[in-house]
Amino acid sequence: MLLRKIIILPIIAYSLFILPAIVRADLTDDLKNQIQQKQTQIQELEKQIAAYKDTLKSQRNQSATLKSQVSRLETQIKQIEAEVRMTQIKISGASLKIQGLSSEIETQNVELTKNKNGLSQVLLAIDEADQETPFEIIFKNRSLSDFLNQIQYSENLQKDVQEKVRAIKDLKNLLEGQKSDYEGQKNELEGLKKQLSGKTAVLDNQKGEKQDLLATSKNQEKQYQTTLTELQKKQEQIENEIYEAEEKLRLAINPNSLPGAKNGLLLWPKAGTVTQGYGCIQTSFARRSYPACNNRKGGYHNGIDLDADLGDPIRAAHDGVISGIGNLGRYSYGKWITINHQNGLTTLYGHLSAQSVAVGQTVKAGDIIGYAGSTGYSTGAHLHFTLYATNTFRIEQKSYGPVPLGGDLNPLLYL
Repeated sequence: MLLRKIIILPIIAYSLFILPAIVRADLTDDLKNQIQQKQTQIQELEKQIAAYKDTLKSQRNQSATLKSQVSRLETQIKQIEAEVRMTQIKISGASLKIQGLSSEIETQNVELTKNKNGLSQVLLAIDEADQETPFEIIFKNRSLSDFLNQIQYSENLQKDVQEKVRAIKDLKNLLEGQKSDYEGQKNELEGLKKQLSGKTAVLDNQKGEKQDLLATSKNQEKQYQTTLTELQKKQEQIENEIYEAEEKLRLAINPNSLPGAKNGLLLWPKAGTVTQGYGCIQTSFARRSYPACNNRKGGYHNGIDLDADLGDPIRAAHDGVISGIGNLGRYSYGKWITINHQNGLTTLYGHLSAQSVAVGQTVKAGDIIGYAGSTGYSTGAHLHFTLYATNTFRIEQKSYGPVPLGGDLNPLLYL
């Protein structure tokens, strides 16, 4: 009876699980092929995006003509369209990985159940064998050979228990790893969906800029140049107004309200090169007329500029609450966001192409809050980052939009 159990159980297990395993293997291979196709598509799109970025860099130094501006916007639109497609493909790939992991987890759960049931059967057989004394086994078997065979089968059962226990332990460890991967893929999928929303907003922004440009210039170079001259005058006027207001607010900074200056207190909102520093700087752009710098030749900068490509994610420099969101159009910071970090510091993120947070929203350090752009008073995509003493910060409503103002600090002392 015991011998029959030992022989029959593996045959039943094989017939139950071998066919589903083959089907699952085919399913896994199909998913792997689909994922590989997605990776190939992503690589091709990455090449296209890199080419568009190179084109934009070469266009940066072109003269400001209507034709060059339209060409730049069209290249930006193509770049972001490619990034949207790439993000969509990444979402599809992440979904396939989740599907594959779900299938693997289901398979391992079946295997785990099978091994547990098999272990129960073996333990039951051992228990039945243990009910018989050696004398009973001897008298029950007709020959010494049968007796030795039954003893050998009992030893095999003991080994089988050890193997199944090891198999169950290995399966549990494998399941834990697969579940961890599954959660990681789900988090990545959610991040990609948010990224897609942000990239779509960037695309809409660039299309809107192109439409505005053609509408205001009436598609005529002369009209464009006239508009551009008037715009630059207005931009410089607004920049001076901001400087004069903030010069007074700098005097109102309460040092006791600030955390101690320490590198690393704030995260870099964007990895990249500092293209323009803080304070009195020699520059041919922005705030040249500010009288307090360079022997009254101007050149004050109330933050730092970080190199960025259009659509790059911008991240919160520290935990905090979104205290302001605005759009100054073609003036000053363009689309901007401020965060009150509730430690005496407030940060400003300017020239964004899209904002992905709302006033009053709580954010953590490193959360994506918007995407880099070239809105406002800007000659190319970058991030303007200002650090304010919160006790001086306010938002003033102007005819051209809400303006963030405050006593500024050197961000490099805290980054």
